[in-house]
Amino acid sequence: METFKKAVAAGFMIGIGAVIYLQCENKIVGAMLFTIGLFSICAFGMNLFTGKIGYVISNKNNPNCLMIWLGNLVGASVSMALIRIAKPTLHEKALELMNAKIGLGVFSAIILAFFCGVLMYIAVENYRSNPHGIGKVIGLFLCVSVFILCGFEHSIADMCYAALAVDSFGSGLKYLLFLVEVTVGNSLGALAVRAVTFNKDQK
Repeated sequence: METFKKAVAAGFMIGIGAVIYLQCENKIVGAMLFTIGLFSICAFGMNLFTGKIGYVISNKNNPNCLMIWLGNLVGASVSMALIRIAKPTLHEKALELMNAKIGLGVFSAIILAFFCGVLMYIAVENYRSNPHGIGKVIGLFLCVSVFILCGFEHSIADMCYAALAVDSFGSGLKYLLFLVEVTVGNSLGALAVRAVTFNKDQK
């Protein structure tokens, strides 16, 4: 339950980042401010799927990534349910965004998610291992801003956009399938860079 609670909290924080991004007219500013989600997650030890999946390649302390994914989904859905009440106009923006994402196709979605997974692992591992506080924060801002500006797909952010956009059972099912595709890509990207850089003495 502790793992799940921290995952719900992480999904909620990514929801805040998603709202910032949807409301910013300037994409660069929106991409940078979105980083508040990952910064809060790393600073307070919350559980984010894209920040944990790479660490299943380890010799101990393997994360329960399925539980974390489900917790992130709950947190993202709860945050967006509240936002739909308070800011109903964001529904249209999220719907437009999700329609564009669905139009990518399976392989493009997985490829774009792969690159995001690479950047997310780098961001989190740098935060864990960089001895300099400013270096930790710069790493987060660079990796998150780059994946957003490049149009790479992040499964938990997409959970937020999907929860805000969904308006029927049919659209919900389409969004869920898309989330699975993006989750696969994120996982492969994080695992790939972890496999290349992993040291068996790392925790």
